[in-house]
Amino acid sequence: MANKTTNYKLTKPLESEFYDVGVQNENMDKIDAQMKANADAVEALQKGQSGKADLVDGKVPAEQLPNMNYDPKGTAQNKVSEHNLDQTPPPYLLNQIGTCVEAAQNAQDAANAALEAVSGIVYTINVLPSQNGTLTYNGQAQSPSWNAYNPDALTLGGVTTGTNAGTYTATFTPKGKYKWADGTQTAKEVTWTISAATMTIPTQSNSLTYTGSAQSPTWNNYDSGKMTLGGTTSGTNAGSYNATFTPKTNYKWADGSTGAKTVAWSIAKAAGSLSLNKTSIKLTAAKTTDTITVTRAGNGTITATSNAPTVASVSVSGGVVTVTAKGKGKATITVSVAAGTNHTAPANKTCSVEVTLPTKVLNDNSWATIREVSSAGLGANYWAVGDVKEIKINGKVGNTTFSNLAVNAFILGFNHNSAREGGNKIHFQIGKIGSAAVALCDSKYNTNISGTGYFSWNTSNTNSGGWNACYKRKTLYGNDGTPTSPLANSLMAALPSDLRAVMQPVTKYTDNTGNGSNSSGNVTTTTDYLFDLSEFEVFGTRSYANQYEQNYQAQYDYYKAGNTKIANNHTAVTTAVWWGLRSPVYDNSSYFVIVWTDGTGGNTNANTSGGLRPGFCRYTRSNVVTEGKRLFR
Repeated sequence: MANKTTNYKLTKPLESEFYDVGVQNENMDKIDAQMKANADAVEALQKGQSGKADLVDGKVPAEQLPNMNYDPKGTAQNKVSEHNLDQTPPPYLLNQIGTCVEAAQNAQDAANAALEAVSGIVYTINVLPSQNGTLTYNGQAQSPSWNAYNPDALTLGGVTTGTNAGTYTATFTPKGKYKWADGTQTAKEVTWTISAATMTIPTQSNSLTYTGSAQSPTWNNYDSGKMTLGGTTSGTNAGSYNATFTPKTNYKWADGSTGAKTVAWSIAKAAGSLSLNKTSIKLTAAKTTDTITVTRAGNGTITATSNAPTVASVSVSGGVVTVTAKGKGKATITVSVAAGTNHTAPANKTCSVEVTLPTKVLNDNSWATIREVSSAGLGANYWAVGDVKEIKINGKVGNTTFSNLAVNAFILGFNHNSAREGGNKIHFQIGKIGSAAVALCDSKYNTNISGTGYFSWNTSNTNSGGWNACYKRKTLYGNDGTPTSPLANSLMAALPSDLRAVMQPVTKYTDNTGNGSNSSGNVTTTTDYLFDLSEFEVFGTRSYANQYEQNYQAQYDYYKAGNTKIANNHTAVTTAVWWGLRSPVYDNSSYFVIVWTDGTGGNTNANTSGGLRPGFCRYTRSNVVTEGKRLFR
């Protein structure tokens, strides 16, 4: 609020207030009125100097008399008389008038000085104009408004309009009587600004997922006209990238800065996938390891675990999981793939494993397991020559019926005669009840008999055609059929189905001519499921057989070890019986070689019923080539 002067109550504006003509005019009116009053008073005094006092009843009115400190009677009366007579003004009165005139003049001078002082205040500009408010870049020309700017007192010049953000300089020059507080009237410079427009930092607006191809993000708050995009703006692999945004001229960030801002953007990993080429595995002695091929998206690390490592262990190399049998049982293999560079971790996959490794007790293993071990050539790793496996013979063989006869097959040897008969085989012979060696006998044991259905080599007394042509081989044993389609009333048909399921034909060398021959050319091959042993295979020597058979044969380890060759009737295990061999007697057209009741070699008629102790073989490979009449493995 403005102040007032002491005597005349003139308004004194504050330095911070704008110049106001109304206030100035009001002050001037007050000064003018007082000066007029002063002038009128002076004029009245001046007129009174030459006039006389107004007489009322011959007396000067009291209000016209000067102030006197003496008694108006006496001296005053005399003085009045003298005055009335003397027309010359008294000196004291002239002095009084002079004093009054001087006082009036001083008052006039004071009034003039006051007027001048007030005028000096009124025409002094104490505040330099400044920009009122702010301007922000909008792409259009703009001019500022001003604080403390009176266009009647100041001339505006310099740069008063701008478009781009920045600082500009205007000038203000006092007009006429106006001057600055320092008494000058020179132009003064005042800066004003247009601020840069404020921008929001962009952010990624879209979601990107790995596709194998290059991708770029889209942006919130991005205007290419206001900012420059830089940094990494495209990527292929999943991950985080950094782009940069730099304001162009006339723009700034909300924090006032104009430098580049780094903005992270990302490509998400694609969904991972996992597949296995196997969902189940069976491991055996023949196949103790197997592999699982893992197919996955990306490069995530593959791991595998077994829930039963004592049954099956695992190892991983690249994309292949190797499963190794450790013990009989079942296990579950769980395959996992970790998140990779560009893919998330997929759900785990499993593979079931069944391990059927053999036990050390031959009889505890199935024929399927025995076959697997045999095929792997590992029989000797688990079992020994002489180990037994029980079978049950059930059915009619020729004219003889067997009702679930429990009899043991025992191991004759491993990889027997492998140079001729091939490797990875286990050879068996049927012929034990418990630990007692037995032979299967019919009711006509040791009887020469004609006709079919008896345990003789032929239905007539001849060895013509040798082992290859005899009735026992073809019909009684059933080699003219197969294990899966056996001949009726054959020994093959009476064997357990699980044994027949794993039986394979075996090649044997024998004199297949007979008729009392002893020629090397008579030794040829047959391929049999069931076969009689030869003289050399039992004894390791030749006495009655064609002398050339031994060149293609080998003694079985069981008999080489000295095990008994004596066999007993299966119906009376304390009664020894002779059992037949497949070798024809070299110098007789009717006989075949036999093992006598005392375990020595001998011979008998082809039509004589004797004990049966057939052999069979378990193997899987049969690489046979023909050379003339002979077949070689």
